Amino acid sequence: MDQGLNKARIVIGHGSDFEIVWVEDLATLSEIEGLLKTMNAASGSLSKEAILATLDPKVHYCLDRCDNSIQSVAELIENFTFLDATIFHNREMHASLHQKISIQTDRFAEFSLYLSCLRDALSTLHNAERC
Repeated sequence: MDQGLNKARIVIGHGSDFEIVWVEDLATLSEIEGLLKTMNAASGSLSKEAILATLDPKVHYCLDRCDNSIQSVAELIENFTFLDATIFHNREMHASLHQKISIQTDRFAEFSLYLSCLRDALSTLHNAERC
């Protein structure tokens, strides 16, 4: 097996000036970010338990690295971006030090499934809040 293939990475976002901009090809990340901002504006933060209660069980493991309160997309995807994890410590305080956020190429299908399930879960929670 070619070790180079295992190390190939896909850039999913760029960090600078303490901000992360997600690549346009992954619109789901921006949708999730918008849902989180709206929900956090109302409550301050979203609990990991609330997400787990609505998230498809087959992707629960993706939240293993998350704190109990979720304030950003970066926290939700830390499982996939572990090599770039320093960007996520202290609520993205080091974003300006790391210009690219990436995931391993061989995990892209898994990442896409997780994002889809996460967006559905957050939409469900958001709609429940509005009722």
